[in-house]
Amino acid sequence: MPGGKKNIKPSDNPKPFTSEYQPEEKWTEQKALNLGNELITWMKSNAVNLFWEEFLYIENDYYSDLISYLCGKFTTFSKLIERAKKIQEIKLKKYGTADKLNASITKFVLINNHNWRDKSEITGADGKDLIPQLTEEERKARMAQLKDKLNADG
Repeated sequence: MPGGKKNIKPSDNPKPFTSEYQPEEKWTEQKALNLGNELITWMKSNAVNLFWEEFLYIENDYYSDLISYLCGKFTTFSKLIERAKKIQEIKLKKYGTADKLNASITKFVLINNHNWRDKSEITGADGKDLIPQLTEEERKARMAQLKDKLNADG
């Protein structure tokens, strides 16, 4: 018989969930910590174990909602995920600079997944910005000057 919201009958579940009866929590903090520590161990065990998501989603068939849930529920697990992300970033930098990875793809991953920026600083010969940043008062004064000039020309 197909399941689903409308196909479940009260007789199918002899003990429905109530405020008094709740099933035992599947993910305890200890289980989450064990998973996080296994992830860190896996990442450190081999140079090709670069992407933390590979371990969780491909190797162990967890789903992203579970990882988000565990991060939200347990700060300790969230810190392990942050650590795994940092390990990934370091490996990308290390192998990217050693020319063991495609430089363009490495740059792409670092920019999109690790908040790196690709920026250029444009300054004059004196080292100051070519376009100076104005304070709010300076901006208002310049706007008033432009309006006066437009009115006089108009």
